[in-house]
Amino acid sequence: MTRESPYEALLSRMSRSSEEMVELIRKQNTIIEAQSRTLNALQARSDEHRGMLEVLGRIGLRDILADAREVIQSRQMGMMETVEQVAEGKSIARWGDGEIKLMLQPEFDLMYQKGFPALAAELKEMLSSYDDDSSRIILAMPTFFSSRLWMGIFAENWHLLRPILEESRSKWGNTHVSRPLFFQRHGRDAVEAWRRVWNDRRICIIAGRGSKFELLPDLFDNVASVERIDSEPADAYVTLPDLKHKLRAVSDIDLFLIALGPSGTVLAGYLSSEEGGGHHAIDIGHLASSYLNVFKGGRTPEQLPTRAAP
Repeated sequence: MTRESPYEALLSRMSRSSEEMVELIRKQNTIIEAQSRTLNALQARSDEHRGMLEVLGRIGLRDILADAREVIQSRQMGMMETVEQVAEGKSIARWGDGEIKLMLQPEFDLMYQKGFPALAAELKEMLSSYDDDSSRIILAMPTFFSSRLWMGIFAENWHLLRPILEESRSKWGNTHVSRPLFFQRHGRDAVEAWRRVWNDRRICIIAGRGSKFELLPDLFDNVASVERIDSEPADAYVTLPDLKHKLRAVSDIDLFLIALGPSGTVLAGYLSSEEGGGHHAIDIGHLASSYLNVFKGGRTPEQLPTRAAP
C-alpha cells in the first residue's frame, strides 16, 4: 500500500474542508431562504391587517369624514383657480396637517416649530375673521384625503375644527398649490401658472437660515430681482416680532414669498394686512422641492432634511 505523502494529505484535508464549507453554505442558504419566506408571509399578513384596519377606520369615521369633505370641499377652489387668483393680486396663507395640529392640540410640536398658545390663537383668528379679510387674502385648506394620517387628524380634531371653519363663508383656496399634487395633476401648466405670479416682479424671499428653498431657474428665471431675508431655521414664531420690524425697512418689493412653516402662514396674513403694509404675500412652502420631486425625480418634501447642506 502506497503511503500518502504530506503534500497529498494536505490536499485531501483541504478538499474535505472545502466540501464541508460548501455544505455549510448550502445549509445556511436554505435557512435564509426559509426565513425570507417567513418574513414575506408576515409582511403580507401585516399589510392585510393594516388594510383591514383602514377599512374599519373609514367605516367607524364615515360620518365624520363625510362631514369634513362636505364642509371643506363644498367651498374650496381648485388648485389652478387658487393660483390664478394669486396671480391677480391676492395673498395666500395655507393650512396643512401641521398648522391644524398646532392650532388645536396644545401638546403638539412639529420637529421645527414648537407649539405656542399665541401661534394657535393667531391661526384661529385668521380663520375666524376670514370673511373680513377675503378681499385681500386667500386662506387655503388641504384637498380632502381619507388616508391614515388624515383619518387620525379628523378623528382627533374635527369637532374642534368644524366650528372654526363655519365662522366664515368665503371660499377656501387649495393648500396643495405648492405641493407635488399640483404638478402631478397639471404638469407644465402648473409651472407656467406660478411663473405668471412673479413675472417681471421684484421679489423678496423670507425663509429659515440654511433652508432648502431654492430659486430654481425653471420656476424663477423670469423675476425682475431677488432679495432674501433669513429667519430662524427652527421655532421661527418666537422671532417673528423682530422679523416684522426688519421687514418694515424693506422697500421696492412687489411680492413676498414666504417659506417658514406655520410661522409663514401667520406672516402672510400680517404682510397682506393694513398693519403689515398691505403687501402681496405668498405662503409658498415647499414649492421648489415639490417641483423637483415631480419633474426631476427628487425626494418628497417630507423626505428632505429640514435644512440644506452647507
